[in-house]
Amino acid sequence: MKKNLGIIFILLMMILSGCTLFSTTDPDFSREKYDSWYEQNQYDEALKHVYERLEKYPKDPLLYNEKGYILINMEQYEESLEPLEKAIELDDELDSSYSNKALSLNRTNEYEKAIVAAQKAIDISDQEPEQFINMGNAHSMLERDEKALEYYDKALEIDDSAPYALYGKGISLYFLQEYEESIPYLEEYLAYYTNDTEALWYLVYSYDLLEEYSATIPYLDKIIELKPEQTLDALDYKGLMLTYNGDFQKAEDIYDNIIEEFPDEGIGYYGKGVALIQLGEIDQGLEELENAIELNEALKDTAYSDPLLSSIYNNETFIKLTEL
Repeated sequence: MKKNLGIIFILLMMILSGCTLFSTTDPDFSREKYDSWYEQNQYDEALKHVYERLEKYPKDPLLYNEKGYILINMEQYEESLEPLEKAIELDDELDSSYSNKALSLNRTNEYEKAIVAAQKAIDISDQEPEQFINMGNAHSMLERDEKALEYYDKALEIDDSAPYALYGKGISLYFLQEYEESIPYLEEYLAYYTNDTEALWYLVYSYDLLEEYSATIPYLDKIIELKPEQTLDALDYKGLMLTYNGDFQKAEDIYDNIIEEFPDEGIGYYGKGVALIQLGEIDQGLEELENAIELNEALKDTAYSDPLLSSIYNNETFIKLTEL
C-alpha cells in the first residue's frame, strides 16, 4: 500500500499546533477558571495561561478578549487595546470585546471612540448593563450628564443593583446639582463597595451643599480610617462641618488634633482660631489666626473673606493680620 505522506503530515501538524487546522477556538476554554483567578487577583497567572493557550489556538477571539480584559484589570489600558482589536478582527460579533474596548478607551480619555465601541456592543447585545454603563461613563466624562443618565437608567432597567450604574447615576445627578437625588444612588453603591473613598467624598460634598453638615461626619470618619494620606483634608473638613453646625467645642477639639498631628500646617491653627472666635474667645482666636498666617501666608486671603469671621471684620488686630 502506498503511503499517504500528505495525511501523515497533516496529522503531525494537528498534534504540534493543537489541532488548529480544524479548530480555531480553544476547546478547553473555561470562564470559571479565569473567574477564579480574578477573584483572587491572580492576574499574572491568568495572563500566563492565556499566552500558553494562544500558542495552540492563535485564532481564538475569546482568548484575545480575555487577554485584553486581564490587562484592563492590571490597569494596562493602552496595552489592552491591541488584543481586543484582534478579538474583534477574528469575531466582529463578540459584544464583550467591544464592551472591554469601550472601557479601556474611557480609561485612556478617548471618550468619543469609547462611545463608538459601546454603541457597537449595544447593537450586538442590548441585555448587558456593562454596555450601557460604558456609554454613560463616556458621556459623563464629556460633561453630557443628562445623556449619561439615560444610559445609566437603561443599565438599571436590566439590573437594578448594577453597582457602577448606581455610582454613575449618582455622580451625574451630583454634577447636575441634583444633590438630594444623588445621595440614595451613591449610598446604595457603597453597600457594594464600602471602601470607595471617592464615593464617600461625593456624599460629603452633597450633604455639605444641602447644608446637612452633621450627615457628613460618618463619611469623613470613614475616609480617615481608609486613607491615612487624606487625614489632614478630612479632619479639616470635619472641623469645618462641625463649625457650620454650631458644634464649636467639638470643632476646636478636631483642630487641636490637627495641630498635634500636623504642627507645621497652618490650617489647624486657622480652624481652631475660627472655632474660638465663634465661642466668643476673640483674643485667643486671633492669636491662633496669627500662628496660622505665620505658617502659611496664603491663609491671610482666606481669613480676609471668610464669612465665619465676619463678626470681627472691623477688629483692629484682625485688620492688621489680613492687610495685603
